[in-house]
Amino acid sequence: MNELHCPGCGEVLDTAGRTDRCPACDGAWVNEDALVGMLQERTSTLVFLPWHPRPKDNERVCASCGKPMQTVNLGSVALDRCPEHGVWFDANELAALLAQAKHFKPDHKHEDEPEPEHSGLLHSLSKLFGG
Repeated sequence: MNELHCPGCGEVLDTAGRTDRCPACDGAWVNEDALVGMLQERTSTLVFLPWHPRPKDNERVCASCGKPMQTVNLGSVALDRCPEHGVWFDANELAALLAQAKHFKPDHKHEDEPEPEHSGLLHSLSKLFGG
């Protein structure tokens, strides 16, 4: 596996549980499936991730592929996202997002929100089995 580099400062990331952490700036790289799992553990239910594009302010590159990431909001947290490889959280942003986990329950979905690009394995299984 290739080394992952911090999109913020370029340091090599260290694996820490479900995340890869930057020892210099305390940022975290999280695979989107792992993020869904973390939020589902927090809420004890399926989650819906309403990614909302935001204007580019500081373009960062993916820790995995090196391509420019999308600038998005998830809840009230501004993030950088590579749909193929993961999401970058600056220091304290992952904790802030986990604190908002209840807002990502499917019953909080609004009619005008599009279907999620990624809603997790449990959501897919639920749809498959009519849950």
